[in-house]
Parts: sequence; structure tokens; C-alpha cells
Amino acid sequence: MLYSQKTKDIISKQKPISIKIVKQVKDNLSKKGVVLEQSEEIDKILILHGKEAVVYAPGNTILMHTKVSASGFYEELIHYGQFKRGGFDISSPKDILELEIETQEKLIKFRKAYKIPDEEIQILTENLDWYKMKLEEFEKGGH
Repeated sequence: MLYSQKTKDIISKQKPISIKIVKQVKDNLSKKGVVLEQSEEIDKILILHGKEAVVYAPGNTILMHTKVSASGFYEELIHYGQFKRGGFDISSPKDILELEIETQEKLIKFRKAYKIPDEEIQILTENLDWYKMKLEEFEKGGH
């Protein structure tokens, strides 16, 4: 419950990505047979699980909060690309950490193109540091 409340607080304070951008991406994904779904019901489910967005494996459905941030939006699109690319084991903690590191690095690198606000960059940088620390612990056998 605490996790979902924290997510709800974060989402209520952040600036949502442009509806125009969401529509463009949604239309392009739809042409590829991919569904990008948003609704108040999905908002409730995502918040309950402490998420702003999620890609459903095998990657044909992306669920996003109706007030998804720029970083949350592009993060899931990067994850979608990772699913399509393959080459990782979704059940492997090491692979998941490596995917998250790759994602955070891309978001930070392309922050201007994605128009990610500085406040979100700060969070992404903290997330990146945390994922790197966890990967280092995992590789040392301290998982």
C-alpha cells in the first residue's frame, strides 16, 4: 500500500507528456499491431503495483498511466524495443538490471530530444546509480 501511495503522489506532482505525442506514438504502434492502452481503470491497476507504465510480454501491449511523464513514457518504449530485440532472460535478475541500466542511460543521453524535465533527470540518475550498485552486488555474489 505504501508503494502505491508513493507512486500516486509522484504521478500527481509530475508534468504529464503531451497528449499529441502519445497519440502519434499510439497510432504508429497500432500500425505494427501493438496496443498502447490508457484508461482510468489501468491507472488504478498501475498505481496499485507502483508503476507508471508497463510492457506486457511478449510485448504486444503497453499499459500507461493517463498522466504518464516523459521519462515514464519513453522508458516503456525503450523496454518495448528491448523485448522486440530479445537476447535476454526475463527471469534473470542480472539481465533485468542490465536492461534497466541501458534504459536509464538512454533516457539521460536523449533527455533533450525526449524533453525530459530536470526533476525527472535527477530521479533517472538516482535510479541508474541504484541499478549499477545492485548489478555490482549481484556480480560479486551478494544478491
